Amino acid sequence: MLMAEGTERLSQRLLAGHSAKETMDYRLIFAAAFVAFLLEAIGRRLLQRASRMSQATGDRSVIAEARAAACKYVPFAFMG
Repeated sequence: MLMAEGTERLSQRLLAGHSAKETMDYRLIFAAAFVAFLLEAIGRRLLQRASRMSQATGDRSVIAEARAAACKYVPFAFMG
């Protein structure tokens, strides 16, 4: 739950002082990126199982991996 709280605080900090349209744009882009990264994480896990690779993927779920990737890359869409 700690990761979700940190993500929520980061999201609130990024959206502070922005217009409603900018906030909606950020949330739509974040949602699209989350879905894309979720599909990528699921695909990667399936490929690892299919090839019987025994690499440690960590303790994070695919949803946590997708959220972390979206939080990392979405702010770049608003730079410039």
